[in-house]
Amino acid sequence: MKSLKDFLEEIDFKVLEEYDCDGCGEKKVRKVEAVIHAGPRKGEKEIGLLGCKCADRAMAEKLIKDVNKKQAARNLMNKFAKYSLINESLESASFENYETTNEAQTQAKSVAVNYVKNFPNVGNLLFSGNYGTGKSHLSVSITKELINNGHNCIFISFPKLITKIKDSFNNDSVSEDEIIRLMKQVDLLVIDDLGAEHKTPWTTSRLFEIIDDRAGKPTVFTTNLEAAELKDWVGDRIFSRIMNDTQRVKLDSFDYRRLKK
Repeated sequence: MKSLKDFLEEIDFKVLEEYDCDGCGEKKVRKVEAVIHAGPRKGEKEIGLLGCKCADRAMAEKLIKDVNKKQAARNLMNKFAKYSLINESLESASFENYETTNEAQTQAKSVAVNYVKNFPNVGNLLFSGNYGTGKSHLSVSITKELINNGHNCIFISFPKLITKIKDSFNNDSVSEDEIIRLMKQVDLLVIDDLGAEHKTPWTTSRLFEIIDDRAGKPTVFTTNLEAAELKDWVGDRIFSRIMNDTQRVKLDSFDYRRLKK
């Protein structure tokens, strides 16, 4: 059976420097740079040490950390299946079956595809436009692509999110804090149909808590409201948070769902 060192010897990597290890006294320790060839980090460069007990220990610690991180990701994905609520009509949504019928939809799809390519070095997105213009379809497509790339994402309509939080009051298996904490933690949160829920101080306070604690984390919003209407619905403070570092994508009034039928 090959040792970890022997296995790494077969990898095509670049030696950056060689030196003697002060920790264990072994000679010819090599600092190397390797390129990751598969997975969500494909193309990224990894730097590590080869050739001594200290290097092997560091490698083992890193492997354990990676395993724990993957387990945490799996746990979050289980919660994604539990909390992401997608209408049946959107279950098969993808970039491939998003049909563009005008320039606005073509540009919106291009923005969505580039958002995935550049993730996580992106800000927020706000898809706006009338019912049936494909806002949710593109948002689900973004979510699915990023999950396939190894990211933790949740897509949920704001009305359903509020319903799920209210249901938690009479549900011993899940709490409001757990739901909101999950919304805060994921790599990408998609809040669909913002502004469709009946407005109350309680609903807007829940929205503010989630958005405020996601500062610096990518979030995608969809709404049927115009900017002035959305500002009036959420209030100045939340509107300011939503629009911070956010690219707005406006789709026209063509009924995309009618075309799909």
